[in-house]
Amino acid sequence: MEILNKHKKRNSEFGDIFLVMAIIFGVAIFIIILSFANGRIGPKINDALANASAVETSSNVTKILDQSATALTRINILFPLLIAGLFAFVMISAMFLKSHPAFFFIGLLILAAALTLGAIYSNVFGNLIQTEQFSSTAADFNIMQLFMKNLPVIILLFFAVMTIVIWANKGSTGGTY
Repeated sequence: MEILNKHKKRNSEFGDIFLVMAIIFGVAIFIIILSFANGRIGPKINDALANASAVETSSNVTKILDQSATALTRINILFPLLIAGLFAFVMISAMFLKSHPAFFFIGLLILAAALTLGAIYSNVFGNLIQTEQFSSTAADFNIMQLFMKNLPVIILLFFAVMTIVIWANKGSTGGTY
């Protein structure tokens, strides 16, 4: 209960937006690089395991490696769930923030910084997947590309929802700031 009370005393801050951006960018880059690496080393692992010892009839190394590659591409489908989870995190976090209306202007400065950083992350991701090495891997991650291309818009939506929740929750704090 004490942890919850400490969390409720937290002053208004829009720093969660930077955390959300870092998570989205980090996961997207990690998955693209991991999928690229799997595509490069998968056939070599398959050859090495097939030639290292007598292959048992009950294990199929090629099938196992293909399933692991398929699991990586399934993350493309699950990427919107990551965004939805982070959206829920922002809304729940915003419900615990107590704020003064003056923080809105500070929030606008933070939003400008977040949008700039979001555009940078979006461009870095776009440049990475357009390189010759990653272009074939990136073709498997069309949903992730859509979200990363629109990262500044997503950050703007996160900020808007966070602002609305903080503003709507202002009356429930008992008028104290």
